[in-house]
Amino acid sequence: MDGAGLDRMTDLIARRFAETFATWEFTLPRRDLKHRTPGFISRKGWLIQYCFGEDERGRYFDYYAAHRMTDDGHVRIREDGTCEDLPALGGGYFYARPEDEKEARRKSAERNRAIAQMLVDKGFTKFTLNMSLATSLDAGDES
Repeated sequence: MDGAGLDRMTDLIARRFAETFATWEFTLPRRDLKHRTPGFISRKGWLIQYCFGEDERGRYFDYYAAHRMTDDGHVRIREDGTCEDLPALGGGYFYARPEDEKEARRKSAERNRAIAQMLVDKGFTKFTLNMSLATSLDAGDES
């Protein structure tokens, strides 16, 4: 990708991110965008970690956004501007009958641990209290 193409992609990522977080007036640091440097924003109750990558479909920008007052968001912005939702940690689990609770809790913990490993593999190693709680559910706890 030439410099102009990279600049367009960088501008598109910056714009999409700023639109998503306009209420809080968050923007990505230009230096991180220019050099494709991972980083994080920790302000106004948010922890937003981000990184750049490339796969068989091209270049992308991933971010994981956590705030105690909302569900976490894990998003990929592709170089063409399309956004993809990626797996995010879940705080709850559902079951139909009381006897199904233990299995539902175990599956939720297993899913969250796999997602937490995915985040760590990306370099997203900062965890909020809620994120930590979601990944450490004791599937064997019978209380």
